[in-house]
Amino acid sequence: MTAGTLALFIAATLFQLAGASILPATRGMTAPLPSFAVFACYAIGLVCMARLVVSGVNLSLLIPIITLAIIIGSVVVGITVYGDSPSSMKLVWLAGAVVCMGLSFTA
Repeated sequence: MTAGTLALFIAATLFQLAGASILPATRGMTAPLPSFAVFACYAIGLVCMARLVVSGVNLSLLIPIITLAIIIGSVVVGITVYGDSPSSMKLVWLAGAVVCMGLSFTA
C-alpha cells in the first residue's frame, strides 16, 4: 500500500465520520449550514473512495473496512462528544462484529 493510497483511505474514512458526526446538528436537515457540511463531508469522502477504486483498491475490501472504521468511530464520537451511554450489550455486539469482519478477511 502506497502512502497516497493510505492517505486517501484515511481521508475517506475521516470525512465520512465527520459527516455522520455532524448529523445531530442538522436538526433533521433543517439547519442549512450543518446540513451543507454533512453533504460536503460525504461528497469528499465518496470522491476519495472513488479515487481509491480507480487506483486499483479492491472494492470488496475497501467498503467493509471503511464501514467498520466509521462504525467504531461513530461509537467513540457518540460517547465522547454527545454523551451517549453505551450498554455493555452494545459494546459486546460491536466487538463481535469486529471479530466477524476480521475473520471474513482470512477466509
